[in-house]
Amino acid sequence: MSVPSSPDRRSRRLTELRAGLSVLTSAAADLGVGGHTDVRVLPDGRLWLDELDMAVSAADVYQAARGLVAAQLDAIAQVTGRPVEDHALAWLVTLQTNEVMVGLDDAAAADGTMDHDVIDDAA
Repeated sequence: MSVPSSPDRRSRRLTELRAGLSVLTSAAADLGVGGHTDVRVLPDGRLWLDELDMAVSAADVYQAARGLVAAQLDAIAQVTGRPVEDHALAWLVTLQTNEVMVGLDDAAAADGTMDHDVIDDAA
């Protein structure tokens, strides 16, 4: 990965890295690691990250999350010795399957035919 050359690009990259840090620590907190921090939506649509005491745009958060996923895919590919494509496609299939399951749950709930106990037991 190349280092941005202009001060504006470096500043933007630093903001993205800080947003990525917030995304990662928040996800870890959701899984029981560390503490939860506040993230608020400001009137102008940016997100206020309490732990970093800064506001970021949705684009900053998206780029940060994209960078985290890319780094994870690359690390998995290096560890397994298999191409990134294999892992990316597997994740996509998993996400698409989950999307279908949510759609089925929504359809069943709308029809009133959903049996939560059966679905919860199956999970």
